[in-house]
Amino acid sequence: MYRVMIVDDEQMVRQGLQRLIDWEAYGFQVVQTAANGQEALQWQRRQHFDLVVTDLKMPLMDGVELVRQLSLAGERCRIIIVSAYGEFSYAQAVMQYGVQYYLLKPISEEVLCGYLSRIAEELDACAEPEPAPDAPQDKRFEHLYRLSANGVIAEILRYISDHYSEPLTLNLLARLYSFSPVYLGRLFKKETGVSFNEYLNSFRIRAAVEYLDAGTYMVYEIAEKVGYRDINYFYKCFKAIAGTTPGEYKNRKG
Repeated sequence: MYRVMIVDDEQMVRQGLQRLIDWEAYGFQVVQTAANGQEALQWQRRQHFDLVVTDLKMPLMDGVELVRQLSLAGERCRIIIVSAYGEFSYAQAVMQYGVQYYLLKPISEEVLCGYLSRIAEELDACAEPEPAPDAPQDKRFEHLYRLSANGVIAEILRYISDHYSEPLTLNLLARLYSFSPVYLGRLFKKETGVSFNEYLNSFRIRAAVEYLDAGTYMVYEIAEKVGYRDINYFYKCFKAIAGTTPGEYKNRKG
């Protein structure tokens, strides 16, 4: 098993990362955690770790300085940087030390597992990965960042699919996923091509159409089932998206 150390100043994050996936299924074992870069360096001097997963912003010593110190000490461990969306430019400081893996908070299990698979292959081969000849280091870093952003949006889309009947707002999701509403709104539109409200209304109206096709519920009941508490707003959204009113659609199907 390859040895892993998780570094984050929040205990809940450290514990959450340990429970997020089945590390052993990818050939890894979390053998140590640390609350900041200073503590992580002390552990690294006592024992070897094959992989260090570290937050960026921490007290006493942040992730950038930790990576720098590990590089100066000649450590050959792989490193995964964990960062909030707004810290991308700050995270670029670690690129000069060969860091190639970047996770965006909230952490996507899919992206993390993909990284672990690749790192395990690298360690098995006992060779450092070479950058693609036509892809400069900064471009590769941006690509990894994009994968992480995609993971976040994928999680949010799944959340919408599971909770569309409940009161949902961009502010609520921003709190759930530790973003500012402005950042999340921009990221959502950049990744999906539509705004959050446009996506949510389209999803709800598609669900409403399915209920209408089933013919089991009255229109006002369907509006509530797909998350609309204001029947007039439901009619407005339905007309704008479906091109007809719920009643007209129902009669046409009948």
